[in-house]
Amino acid sequence: MKQRTIKTTVSRLNLVEENGALIELNFVDATVSYHDNTPLLLQAEKEILEYMNGSRKEFTIPLQVEGTSFQKDVWNAMLQIPYGEVRSYGEIAKMIQRPKSCRAVGNACNKNPIAILIPCHRVIASNHKLGGFGCGADNKIRLHEIENIKL
Repeated sequence: MKQRTIKTTVSRLNLVEENGALIELNFVDATVSYHDNTPLLLQAEKEILEYMNGSRKEFTIPLQVEGTSFQKDVWNAMLQIPYGEVRSYGEIAKMIQRPKSCRAVGNACNKNPIAILIPCHRVIASNHKLGGFGCGADNKIRLHEIENIKL
């Protein structure tokens, strides 16, 4: 497992690579600092910084996630949300053909191991309020600002 910590306009992020894929992206404080320079981690850093400055709308980094089949269904549905758009927890539940599972969708969003690249920040409450974000509401607001998302 290799790790790289990067500083972005939103937060410090720790990227974790294993077997040629990104397996985690975590919001971290200033005490965390890793410096591995694998090609994948350097490419991930480049793409994330481009996203943060508004010049990238899609990511090309290979991802590998561990979770339940339900969680993976939710994460795959989130990957279908276009840049600058949002979907409600209920809409995600319908996308995965589990229309009564709104709360479970929220829990899966909270367990997302690769925030930003799997865009859980694009999932909101049905009343068009922000909803939760495991990485903090302020960070969710900043990511919405980057994508020019208006609620």
